[in-house]
Amino acid sequence: MGRGAITIRRIGIDDHSNVRYLHIKSMTAQSIDALSEAEIAAFVAFVRSPAYSDCLLAEDVFGAFVDGQLVGTASWNVNGDDGRTARISSVFVDPLFGRLGIGARLLAEVEARAMQSGFSQLGISATINAVPFFEKLGYREASRGVKTLGPGCSLPVAFLRKGVTRLVRPVRAPAA
Repeated sequence: MGRGAITIRRIGIDDHSNVRYLHIKSMTAQSIDALSEAEIAAFVAFVRSPAYSDCLLAEDVFGAFVDGQLVGTASWNVNGDDGRTARISSVFVDPLFGRLGIGARLLAEVEARAMQSGFSQLGISATINAVPFFEKLGYREASRGVKTLGPGCSLPVAFLRKGVTRLVRPVRAPAA
């Protein structure tokens, strides 16, 4: 697939049903070795709940589209814990479109948005199966634990961090 075949744009509320479908499909297919059936079922129930739309609305979500079909998402927002770290989340790619660089492109998009907003620290919580993907892109595992996503939905995750260098524009000397 050529690089031009993928369109990345901000997700709107009209996209939420497609986002839900993609997130369920991706999590179910790709975390079977990392999560129990009960954990996957809890995630699916949470994604189908009204609270999931609230979560999506609280984030800056971007989607990758191929011929108008949503094939991946990634989002970011300010981490409520310290206000200095941008929290990356909702990185999902349709299993049929895996290993084509879509996840990396989406991640680069939301990282760039966070950096443009002044953040130099990025954090993500990811299921264990996704850790190698994020490590390949410069994230380092800080710890492991459990993340509560919503009522009845807590998942074992790795907490990863990445420091980024913001590009500083050089100051031009005044013309003489």
